[in-house]
Amino acid sequence: MNDQMTTGLTKKKADAADDKRARLLAAALDLFETRGFDGVAVPEIAAKAGVAVGTVYRYFETKEALVNALYRLLKQSYNATVLAPVEPGLPTREIFSAYWQRMTAFARRNPHAIRFMDLHHHGAYLDDESRALSRTYAKAAESFVRDARARGDIRDLDPVMVVALMWGAAAGLTKFSASGSLTFDARTANEMEEALWRAIANE
Repeated sequence: MNDQMTTGLTKKKADAADDKRARLLAAALDLFETRGFDGVAVPEIAAKAGVAVGTVYRYFETKEALVNALYRLLKQSYNATVLAPVEPGLPTREIFSAYWQRMTAFARRNPHAIRFMDLHHHGAYLDDESRALSRTYAKAAESFVRDARARGDIRDLDPVMVVALMWGAAAGLTKFSASGSLTFDARTANEMEEALWRAIANE
């Protein structure tokens, strides 16, 4: 067998492996999002992904390893989107708007991810690497709040409160949209942004 054929077969095997791993993560997201970590058994994830139970353990040693891999995948994507650098010198109000618009754009594109992260971000099964991704987000919020307070643009609030307000609002809009209680569109996001800003602004 020549090198080109060997390379082609190796790539096909790698593609198949990537496909199975992706299917397992997608199945886990669907099940964990709706039923929580403790409400889902590994055979159910395998069945939903269309693979044998043993295949799950080929890619993830335990159910905890699977939920952490999924959490890190989604949280890394979220952090990369929301915490990307903003233009230097922007007024506080515009920085706040940039972060909020990124949050809600991500939430509208990835509602399942938002609901999963909202349900699982305090799970005892999350490992140190997963928790570090949450701390990255918290540190960015702390920096924003510290700078905004120093300028006198927002009230003297604990950064955790600002995170709770923004994350809670985005997650809440996502959940209410899924239930049909409201339409989570750009207009709704803008209206919520104004309400959140009024809640923290030093006016």
